Amino acid sequence: MQSRLWSLTLGNFAIGTGVMVVPGMLNDLSADLGVPPARIGWLISAFAMTICISGPFLASWTSAIDRRKLLTASLLLYAAMHFAAAFAPGYDTLLAARIVTAIGGAIFTAQAAATAGLMVPADMRGKAIGLVFLGWSIAAVVGTPIGSYLGAHIGWRPTLALVGLLSLVFAGAVWVQIPARLFVAPMDGAAWKALFADTPLLLAISVTAIQALGMFSMFSYMALVLKDGIDATPAVISMMFLCFGVTGVIGNIIGARVMDRIGPMRVGIAAMACMLAAVMLWPLSQGSLAAVTVLVLLWGLGCFAINGSQQARLVAMAPRLASASVSLNSSAIYLGQAAGAFFGGLIISMLGTAALPYFAAAPLAAAIGVSCLAGNLALRRGAMEAA
Repeated sequence: MQSRLWSLTLGNFAIGTGVMVVPGMLNDLSADLGVPPARIGWLISAFAMTICISGPFLASWTSAIDRRKLLTASLLLYAAMHFAAAFAPGYDTLLAARIVTAIGGAIFTAQAAATAGLMVPADMRGKAIGLVFLGWSIAAVVGTPIGSYLGAHIGWRPTLALVGLLSLVFAGAVWVQIPARLFVAPMDGAAWKALFADTPLLLAISVTAIQALGMFSMFSYMALVLKDGIDATPAVISMMFLCFGVTGVIGNIIGARVMDRIGPMRVGIAAMACMLAAVMLWPLSQGSLAAVTVLVLLWGLGCFAINGSQQARLVAMAPRLASASVSLNSSAIYLGQAAGAFFGGLIISMLGTAALPYFAAAPLAAAIGVSCLAGNLALRRGAMEAA
């Protein structure tokens, strides 16, 4: 059964590459389209906000659809819109294409995790969901640095077309490997009402949005940060993304292995602590390639482990609400990404890239505090119910 999950991992790789490739090509897109870097950041914000808003509605409207058909169709849409984006005549058309592309990502990201949970026994859900989210880490290792390198050498248009081709191929893998007639529980009004009445669960979901706000306010403009901070060439920028992704995979694997033993909350807090430490120390690294490399490695160690741990945490907290909570959590990821890219662009426009670490650290620290609060409330509620 675990071998079938790899098609979902590969699908997430395609989704993650499509999301992460834009930050890697930020400098090239800005130069070719003749727009400032902050407006390229709006491509990230618009993509993320579309997923944030549409995710819960799409999850509800598609709950009656066979998971194999739904996941395959979402990847086919993702592929088609990347081909459309590759031929966009200008910035406005590219922006519109990215918005429609996000619909495919909104469906696949949430439903791949939910589908993985349906395909394995309850005691293996943490590992299964971690395996599915490994695709995002692989995208950081391979997709982002190659996207950055190819964007600088063959152009952003062929690079986007390659993402479309990957999505097309992996759509076929999902169709072949995912069992037919696999359905999630219907997401009715009662499920949403129960979700919004569950304070610990909502706080846990808010952790996702808060940490993503801190993460993407800086990461969305990492190519520019590296160029300004250490005068990085496209090759060096690609190498930094590769370093980030390597430790992202390591962190995700470690998190998935220990999640069922120490609990997803502890995995998430450790992941956010790594990111917070890297961001807080970043101002001390200016001008030093060695110091920046160390901090990029540390940041990557926590970045992708947090996603899998949050999804597993929500499923464990309220299994009967998993379809709704996982969908809302996916929206929270992209809400934080959209807000982070937007506010990061404002900070760059007003204060420059050197100010970004200071604005990124506060949300990451707050997310750790909120995560602990959600855990304590859940434990207190469990004790009361047991009594």
